[in-house]
Amino acid sequence: MSVVQLVQLAERDLRDKRGMLGTPSEEVVDFGDAFQQVVDDLIETFMAHRIAIGLAAPQIGISKKFAVINISKDRKEPHIIIVNPVVASTSGKKDKKNESCMSLPGYAGEVERKEKMNVSYQDRHGKQQHRKVEGFLARVFAHEIDHLEGLLYVDRMGKDVKLQTTDIFNND
Repeated sequence: MSVVQLVQLAERDLRDKRGMLGTPSEEVVDFGDAFQQVVDDLIETFMAHRIAIGLAAPQIGISKKFAVINISKDRKEPHIIIVNPVVASTSGKKDKKNESCMSLPGYAGEVERKEKMNVSYQDRHGKQQHRKVEGFLARVFAHEIDHLEGLLYVDRMGKDVKLQTTDIFNND
């Protein structure tokens, strides 16, 4: 396992020059040893950034549909690995909250999302999973799934909305 450098953007590149972060990822079809190694690398990279609560493969330069999520404060809960996720439905009230991203360090913006989501995905070994998530966990799932579809949280904001600067990333 190894920590991989994050793909990061400057503010001037957020709306257009995004490369892999702005391109939908490919589905995972081979769950063999090579895939298991990149999942381990994603987890290792995730763990190296103590403020991370989710990290998608495109954020470490891999254009495949998988991500790691762990919102537990001490990260002692098992990591949730989502592979080839499909949002079956969203429901509940719309909720507006600030989001930030490891690939856009130093910035945050208010994003509106539904508070509940039903998601189908495969685990790291290819076994089909179905999960109902709500609240903060639903927001994190949506944020990471957006990454896999080539979207950033700024794409969910209006074109004229200004990003806020944040120092949350300075404590990494």
